[in-house]
Amino acid sequence: MAASPPYASAFPRHLAHFTHLRPRSAMNRNDRIFAHIDRRGLGLEIGPSYNPIAPKRAGFNVETVDHMDQAGLVAKYTGHGVDTSAIEKVDYVWQGQPLSELIGQEGRYDWIIASHVIEHVPDLVGFLGECRKLLKPTGTLSLAIPDKRYCFDYFRPLSSTGDALQAHLEKRSRHPAGWVFDYFSSASALDGAITWVAGTRGDVRHLHSLEEARNFFQLAQQTDAPYIDIHAWRFTPSSFRLIVHELQQLDLIDLAESCFFDSVGCEFYVSLKPGPAASQVDRRSLARQIQKELALAAI
Repeated sequence: MAASPPYASAFPRHLAHFTHLRPRSAMNRNDRIFAHIDRRGLGLEIGPSYNPIAPKRAGFNVETVDHMDQAGLVAKYTGHGVDTSAIEKVDYVWQGQPLSELIGQEGRYDWIIASHVIEHVPDLVGFLGECRKLLKPTGTLSLAIPDKRYCFDYFRPLSSTGDALQAHLEKRSRHPAGWVFDYFSSASALDGAITWVAGTRGDVRHLHSLEEARNFFQLAQQTDAPYIDIHAWRFTPSSFRLIVHELQQLDLIDLAESCFFDSVGCEFYVSLKPGPAASQVDRRSLARQIQKELALAAI
């Protein structure tokens, strides 16, 4: 996407295979992502970029959506220190239209994977709704999500259900200029690193000057401006779980949590399935847990 800072999609992706669910202490990243997925079914990976989690070359029965075709992605990442030979054919090039419209068939997929995608979308509710349309009734949406406590979103406030409601009400397809400003004015690094792990201590500094943030703010106001890619949404594990629960209870999404793994490194993992939640969610307990999570992240 245009006007993306180099750290907007800088999170690592690694592929590992497993044939049964391992004990949680022994699980790796891909174990968590595939925990509730039947890998024999047809899948969709959204935004695989230069390092797909479910590559066709590894035998996955998968289709892909990205913002450029294969040639465009190779050109984009050439010279950036990544293995462009891992970039595979893109089945659907996403230009902002609803995913179900792009793909042209609802109820098509047994699973959908989106790693470090959901925090970028302008309309969180709309994105989840489109994923639901594409899933079979027994399908799974598997998300790997950055934990704002351990990445360049550190100084930014958490997103709320109200934020998601407002974005959906406005049917956003681009990020508001004020959100663009906040993103660039607050993005930070810990001793030069844009991601870190719990317990890390060091010097957190802004990545952009106020002048740079203002320039992006002004650019975002222009009707003919390129799409500016940002982290629109910021979560801790419990804050994301609370938003999903509240949206589901408000009948705004037909997806509920089926599996959750707490943060490892800079990210956490959530699987969602169509239908009601399998167990009761205590909103008060999640709200209290959010406060504990934030307190633990103080540097």
